[in-house]
Amino acid sequence: MTTAPDPIAPIATGAIEHMNSDHADAVLAYARGLAGVEWAQTALMTRLTANGMELQVAGNGQTTTVWIPFEPPLTHVEQLRPTLVKLAQQARQRLPAVAFITSPEPKRNAGSSQQLLNIIATRRSFALKEIAPDPIDLQLVALMLEAANWAPSHGQTEPWRFAVYSGAARQNLSDAFGTAYRLLNPDQPAGSPGEEAQRSRVWQAPVWIAIGMRPHPKRPEWEELIATGCAVQNLHLMATALGLAGKWTSGVCATHPHVAEIVGFAPETRLLGFFYVGQPAHSDWPHGQRRPLDGKVTWHGGNPLAGAAKH
Repeated sequence: MTTAPDPIAPIATGAIEHMNSDHADAVLAYARGLAGVEWAQTALMTRLTANGMELQVAGNGQTTTVWIPFEPPLTHVEQLRPTLVKLAQQARQRLPAVAFITSPEPKRNAGSSQQLLNIIATRRSFALKEIAPDPIDLQLVALMLEAANWAPSHGQTEPWRFAVYSGAARQNLSDAFGTAYRLLNPDQPAGSPGEEAQRSRVWQAPVWIAIGMRPHPKRPEWEELIATGCAVQNLHLMATALGLAGKWTSGVCATHPHVAEIVGFAPETRLLGFFYVGQPAHSDWPHGQRRPLDGKVTWHGGNPLAGAAKH
């Protein structure tokens, strides 16, 4: 007896790639809403036939594979898209409502571009010794994180993750940095100057923000890294606009796997360091320098800076 060929087979590979790349949110909804895997944080479609789809699901340090049947099974290619759309709608209906944040209406005036350029050009990175240890209003930190959340990301993956430490909670970071130093320097005795330096640094700034990147399994890592970098840049620019001083630090202790575990990022989220922030210790805001655009930009079709360069 000859088995009839699967009608979906000719397009299955392309459809799987399309769903994982452009509709990752729907695939995750299938796992959570249809398969009932509530702890799912990522989901990949790994198999697609006329009878159903197979998903590989991960989250909270665990993985599983689930099968979601098509009822009834498909009989021709044209049924695939409407079936996937219908199942996505059913899956989302079974999920708790997600409260999305809608961007505000743009507010632009004659001076807004120059004001933005001023904030960008005056953004500086401050050493810990240049930051006052006094507490700051955490509402300002929340505003910084709100700015970070509007960074761009390919496929709306929003890979950035943050964990905020202030007040006495910084003791957890102090212990984590100290342990990381000892793991990196096993020849050093307990309580060495290097270890104590790592333990004490957290008390020099009032707020430390752990920076994490949770990559999408079907996105190039460099895209997710750039997206997270954009989020941190947004955060830093908002800090500048608020008159706060900060810096993204990414030393070997600040990115150590032990520290990632302590802040709750491991294993799904990659720790990229910390952004510490506080009031500047001195009233004089530091100046920066940049080489001019000449030599960095090639113009085709006209150079608006040509006349200005002569003055």
